Amino acid sequence: MPITIDTLAAQRTMEAAGIEPAHAEAIVNAFAHTGDQVATKADIQRLEQRLEVEISGVKTDMAAMKVAFTAQMDAFKTELEAKIDSKVSAVGNRILAAMLAFGGLLYAALRIF
Repeated sequence: MPITIDTLAAQRTMEAAGIEPAHAEAIVNAFAHTGDQVATKADIQRLEQRLEVEISGVKTDMAAMKVAFTAQMDAFKTELEAKIDSKVSAVGNRILAAMLAFGGLLYAALRIF
């Protein structure tokens, strides 16, 4: 939204403050020709509101992603624990079988002597 200023009043105010007339005129002309390049307070407030909505959306998306990630991690943990339990049981069974075989061999050896 373009900013409208009373260029004559602005120039007179600057001159009254001790600014050279040519400088005051140049400054006023520079501001008068900025057009849409200057943001007004209302422009900034609208942008702030849009950003707040965007940030809120991002926070909502992140919360949903956290829930999904936590669920995936819980499923992975359960699967990993089951695999570990299976491997531990298999190793334990092998150790037990080896101990029984060794015990049987030891018993047989003792009976021979």
